Amino acid sequence: MSPMRLARQARTLMVLGARRAQLPAIQTALAMGLRVVAVDPDPAAPGLALATLAGVYDLADLGAILKLARAEEIDGIMTLAADYPMPTLAAVCAEMCLPGPRPQVVDAATNKRLMRLALRAAGVPCPLSHHASNLEEARKAVAKLATDTILKPAASQGGRGITRVAAGSAPEVVDWAYLRALKETRADGVMVEQFIEGPEFSVESLTHGGQTHVIAVTDKLTSGAPYYVELGHSQPSRWTDAQVESLRRAARSAISALGIDQAAGHTELRLTAQGPVIMEVAARLGGGFINSHLVPLSTGIDLVGACIQVALGDPPDLTPKRPSGAAAIRFLSATPGLVSSIERLGELSEQEGLVEADVYVRPGDLVPELVDAGGRVGHVICRGRDPDHALALAERAMDRIHVLTRAREAR
Repeated sequence: MSPMRLARQARTLMVLGARRAQLPAIQTALAMGLRVVAVDPDPAAPGLALATLAGVYDLADLGAILKLARAEEIDGIMTLAADYPMPTLAAVCAEMCLPGPRPQVVDAATNKRLMRLALRAAGVPCPLSHHASNLEEARKAVAKLATDTILKPAASQGGRGITRVAAGSAPEVVDWAYLRALKETRADGVMVEQFIEGPEFSVESLTHGGQTHVIAVTDKLTSGAPYYVELGHSQPSRWTDAQVESLRRAARSAISALGIDQAAGHTELRLTAQGPVIMEVAARLGGGFINSHLVPLSTGIDLVGACIQVALGDPPDLTPKRPSGAAAIRFLSATPGLVSSIERLGELSEQEGLVEADVYVRPGDLVPELVDAGGRVGHVICRGRDPDHALALAERAMDRIHVLTRAREAR
């Protein structure tokens, strides 16, 4: 151990990403008395100003990040709500013998083609799918499935590039959806998948020492076809105990199939008449404020803190720190255009159950079409006596915030 390490004593956690989604990890680590090395390509990312040490690098720049990690003698590394830095995270863990998911596991958890292969090999229910590396393959895959299909990037995040194509659509519709997905993928082309009908959920978990702890099951609300942008979440699930237990079992099976260990799990599913079907699995904490806000509000468990403990090689503390309850988030949307004003109807501080309200845009900002998470303009989070109550409170709070826009002038 170096003299510098002896002098500072506090352990060091590297957090990949320092934007709004990663702030809870940085804030929690600092509250735990850790040194925090935060890395983000944007020098204005808010988490960089909070961190003990900031590094401005692309999150895929393994050479630069590994050099910084070694220089700072980090004890652990993590991210939150982002797939893009996961290969770098896994490589740093492997190079420095740190706790965390293995590179081959992260490959399967960030590449949907590899994910489908692993799930099928383990007999875990997932959509029928085909990989397409060009337009002709995409057209053949759609024709072969002969159902409504989902075209999605093989490697992306945030719901980017996902489109539902109705059965029997004209070739130009398929081509448009393929090119839209191809534009958003980082690698490995496009997935053409059977559309699965049924309500959507996610299962939040933490796997440590080969044991998967399911922390919460989240009910999800989306914008529906064709883009399925996530617009809300609530916990605990409002479905029956038997249905929730089936979702928990399916998530554990998917995590085992991918070999996820020493990591959080965020498993997205649909529930069909035949049972749960796995949509996607991430070897990290989920985004959308599910794990940073809803989990502690609904279960009392500090899941972000527990993930930090696992990243440092410590056993996770999954005991509730506060009474359990129910919580919901609703995301705000607005008509595409330039923001002209933001109106709040009354004092939001007087809103029953309100935990947090945030508007991401300001007058003059451009609101894009709501085709992925980038089109959301804010959120409200509420706590209630049960999930229906929490959702009603979140809806009420959302209705009190109006983001008004005007058409963008043509050039």
